Amino acid sequence: MPRTLAERFWAIAGRLLDDGEEEILSDWREETREELAAKVDSAKKEWLDAMSYFNQAVEPDLVDHAIMTMQAAERKYMYWLKRMKNLPDEAEQTTQS
Repeated sequence: MPRTLAERFWAIAGRLLDDGEEEILSDWREETREELAAKVDSAKKEWLDAMSYFNQAVEPDLVDHAIMTMQAAERKYMYWLKRMKNLPDEAEQTTQS
C-alpha cells in the first residue's frame, strides 16, 4: 500500500532521530555544577564560533543565516549561564539539610 509523502517523511525522520535509548522522564534529575559548567563552556564556544561565522559572512543570505545562528547561540549560552547561576551552592545545600 503506497504511503503519503508525509508518512514517509515522518518514518524517515523517526529513524534518523532515534538514538536507540528510551527517554524516561521519571529518572529526571538536576544537573551537577560540573555538568552545567561543561554546558556553559560548550554554549560559549558555540556562541563565539557563531560570531566568527558572522564576521566572515559576505553574501546577504549568509549574513541573515549568521545573524540567526548567532542569536540562537547567544540565547543558549545565556540560558545555561542563568541555570548555573541559579543552582544553589553545595555549601547552602548542606546547611539546609
